[in-house]
Amino acid sequence: MIINYDSPGQLCNRIWSLVPSIAYGLEHEEKMQAVNFSEYSDGFENLNVNKLISFPPKKLSRKFFHFLKAKGYIQNGRPNIFSRLFNLNLIEGWSNRLGNADMVQRQSDGIREIFTFSKGVTGAVDQVFSSVQEDTVVGVHIRRGDYREWLDGIYYYVDEDYYYMMNTLNELLTAEGHKVKFLLCSNESIDLDNFKGLNYFVIPDSSGIKDLYALSKCSYIIGPPSTYSEWASFMGKVPVKYITSINEKIMLSDFSRIVSFNKFENGNELVID
Repeated sequence: MIINYDSPGQLCNRIWSLVPSIAYGLEHEEKMQAVNFSEYSDGFENLNVNKLISFPPKKLSRKFFHFLKAKGYIQNGRPNIFSRLFNLNLIEGWSNRLGNADMVQRQSDGIREIFTFSKGVTGAVDQVFSSVQEDTVVGVHIRRGDYREWLDGIYYYVDEDYYYMMNTLNELLTAEGHKVKFLLCSNESIDLDNFKGLNYFVIPDSSGIKDLYALSKCSYIIGPPSTYSEWASFMGKVPVKYITSINEKIMLSDFSRIVSFNKFENGNELVID
């Protein structure tokens, strides 16, 4: 049995830390437990449907394994008394997020099924999207918060930068006959006045997980590099374009779906400087 006991960051960091272990369990029909996800479990309805993959509801197990790690009794994936006596493979997920990339692609449908969003998440979002069915919806992930300091703010963009990205995409897609509408998502409040002249909408009474599901329903996603929009792209099979410099030229050919962590369907890889 694989036990993934790591707790790296928030929702999508947590998911990506689990995906390689889940893919391995599905591929080799080995049971896998994630003891680091209980605070997010309400947002997903199929976490424990697959007989091989389980998400224990209590935090006690996670605290126990973190205690063992702090005492030096276990180290990531290395043999220990638990592996010898109980055949347990104890994994710290985040450090293995780049692992099993081919396996993740082969098991992608099973992974998506496990992380099916709950009806409490999908209901309101689906209602909004029912009114934009004839539009090409571009999800704009306006990432703020910790991005102001992370990597010295290299991926922290102001509203004027996002407006420029959106206007460029609007021209490209309109030229190809698309009726374009932008979904604005952010982890901070958005000053909508800064996006006048563009056709946009937001999810009413939204939350992080509702915006995540909404991005997965878009035709395209654009924004700075982020595990959040990576998961939306993977989950919804949505082409994504990451802006790594505000001066770069945006082209529709740049968009590609995420197929495993930091890997695109077109063969490119996301490299974070």
